[in-house]
Amino acid sequence: MTVLTPRFVGRPVLAAPEGSTVARDKWALVDRLTLAAEDFGLSHRNIAVLRAMLTFVPERDLPARMGVSIVFASNQTLSTRLGGMPESTLRRHLAALVKAGVIARFDSPNRKRYAKRLGHGIACAFGFDLGPLSSLAPEIEAHASARELRQQEHDLLRTKILRARQTLCEALLARDIDPDGLHDQSPLLARARLLLRRKDNNEELEDLLKDFDAVSLSSIPSASDSENERHQHREKNKISDLVKTRSNKAPDFNFLSQFTEYQKMFPNAAYDPRDISSHAASLIPMMGIDQPVYEEAKQTLGADIAPIAVLCILERFDQIENPGGYLRHLTKQARVGEFNLRRLLSSVGGIVS
Repeated sequence: MTVLTPRFVGRPVLAAPEGSTVARDKWALVDRLTLAAEDFGLSHRNIAVLRAMLTFVPERDLPARMGVSIVFASNQTLSTRLGGMPESTLRRHLAALVKAGVIARFDSPNRKRYAKRLGHGIACAFGFDLGPLSSLAPEIEAHASARELRQQEHDLLRTKILRARQTLCEALLARDIDPDGLHDQSPLLARARLLLRRKDNNEELEDLLKDFDAVSLSSIPSASDSENERHQHREKNKISDLVKTRSNKAPDFNFLSQFTEYQKMFPNAAYDPRDISSHAASLIPMMGIDQPVYEEAKQTLGADIAPIAVLCILERFDQIENPGGYLRHLTKQARVGEFNLRRLLSSVGGIVS
């Protein structure tokens, strides 16, 4: 990525001389940058600040030349245009834009932003130069196009998986097997439900599609055969009554027999802390939970409790918009002594009464 010198201390930006220069439509450019934001290490809130800065440039075309498009509005003025954004937050976003190289900062000796006029024009100015944004246009376009192609591939994979899932469900129904029940293909269908909610996970979807293609529809047993297998499994793994948890200590894992989504993912699961931990670790990438978030949860909640929290989130996966954010919330609760495992289990659907 091209990185321009981000700060020029104590040196004004002279008014650019007359002459032709390459210019880009500033709004089209920032739209493409929004699409490629992650490649430049930017968040959409960073770009919202950039959009506000562009409103201080009167022309729609943004020249790819230093010193032509200078924003010297104060932080207070920028904050007002951003609906009252705190200046401390604004400074962080400005720093991110400078670091990404899409704007350059020219400081006055006292680090104030202002302009000196000569006649009807600006002779020199101190502030943020938006010229680098236009200079990066080819690079921005390349990243944005790559992102568009990846999104198209993602949409195509989703379509193929949805079709494969529908074919499998129809084959199950033809054999009097409830697709939403417990059967040999439950883990595959449950995994599909998790991964189809994710974004930018093409590699995982490709693996999932291969697994769907590997299923032999003719080998799916009838409902009576499946019921016999499940009956044998229940006899082999017969568990005691639900253990009611009254503290934040790890409960007896037998109660997980009532976690239906977990059972679909791991129909032959053994109720052992190490197995539960291993299963949770394999689930978090499919659920969109970052590994550092899970590690922090294990440190704060405990190595036995964090996996249970993940399984509780799995049970409510369709209701929780941001699983990673929800786990962070539980971790914050535990940090201040407000986490209650019994209440969490109850939220799953009356597992603990």
